[in-house]
Amino acid sequence: MLLIIDNQSTFIKKFKRNFLDEQDFEYRFFDHNQHIQLDEDEQVHGIILSGGKGNPYEPLNLTANFVALNNFDVPIMGLCLGFEIIAVAHGGRIKKLENYRHLKDKIFLNRLNDPIFDGFKKKEITLQEKHSFYVSDMPKNFECLAYSNTCKYEIIKHNTLPIYGFQAHPENSDAEGLQIMKNFFKICGLL
Repeated sequence: MLLIIDNQSTFIKKFKRNFLDEQDFEYRFFDHNQHIQLDEDEQVHGIILSGGKGNPYEPLNLTANFVALNNFDVPIMGLCLGFEIIAVAHGGRIKKLENYRHLKDKIFLNRLNDPIFDGFKKKEITLQEKHSFYVSDMPKNFECLAYSNTCKYEIIKHNTLPIYGFQAHPENSDAEGLQIMKNFFKICGLL
């Protein structure tokens, strides 16, 4: 089962309708401030921390994100705000961008051999961006998998654990983004 923490993201709801509802694997949505309660027979195979408004420093109730990060030993993917939550939870820092970003942007891949990029042949892809903050200081024990002209750390991964952070929104980014999402689900053993 895929566990999704929804941080008020319209993109993850659209992804649910356009992709997740058509899949054979189970998934459960929990709001960012909702208690995570699973049935005894439900086994979590992967977690998505969605994008949303705000940032980890604001007085939002993002408790479900931190509960998911600290209580499950499964692959995790953070998208936008979810990425920023992962970074801050592991000792990184975020800052506010000078200008709000809402566009499709070129992302330059450093590590094509990572399983999240399975099937990619070129080192440049295009993903949807929609954010006001960025990771300014990467957390310890993470490596940078990709960068953009705006963000030094567009995609990061933990050195030893399958924890990924994406500043962009692959869940709302056409074929290249969909391939990344499918690769994550393969890493989780769901596809």
